[in-house]
Amino acid sequence: MGTIINVVAILIGGTIGLLFRKRFPERISETALQVMGLFTLMIGIEMALQGKEMILVLISLALGAMIGEWINIEGRLDQLGLWIEKRLKVKAGSPAKAFIYASLVFCVGSMAIVGSITDGVKGDYSILFTKAMMDGIISIPFAAGMGFGVLGSALSILLYQGSLTLLARLLQPIFNPNVVRELTSVGGVIVMGIGINILGIKKIRVGNFLPALIVIVIILAVKSSL
Repeated sequence: MGTIINVVAILIGGTIGLLFRKRFPERISETALQVMGLFTLMIGIEMALQGKEMILVLISLALGAMIGEWINIEGRLDQLGLWIEKRLKVKAGSPAKAFIYASLVFCVGSMAIVGSITDGVKGDYSILFTKAMMDGIISIPFAAGMGFGVLGSALSILLYQGSLTLLARLLQPIFNPNVVRELTSVGGVIVMGIGINILGIKKIRVGNFLPALIVIVIILAVKSSL
């Protein structure tokens, strides 16, 4: 239920942003994106600092990035965004960039992780409900500034959070507070990269960092078994 509410909130917020997009002067949209970039960077830093096993976080990011580069996740996400553009015949700009950024911002975060796990383990979707309200608000300037691709991130939320919820129900012993904390820290570094990209400081292929979220869980599982 929490994931479904989140999907609906993004679709509503994104639609509002698109409806008012033409009424926004370019400088306002640009400033809104800068605000979102700074806010995303701030959230990423706050998440990253939650970790206590920083060496393991670093190792996870390094290994995850190498795996991501080998698989070329960012390139595949780009192709998916372009496929959406072709499939839906959207000609006013490519939604690929918006799809990638919005998907990562909405999916990679402590609320997505903790909320999905809580929903799966306890059936309590209050955290995801709160996240849905936040995502709905954030999707308005995202869609106004970056376009149609933001709506596609609703599918990412459905697959990502829905899968986490189902996995949490099956693998309850794995998602202890320690794992969630370090997972959040790794996710925070990825979110920081998204903020840097939005601000245009430097191009970081953040999509290729995503395997680090799996690597950190594996490393912590191995460590606890030793």
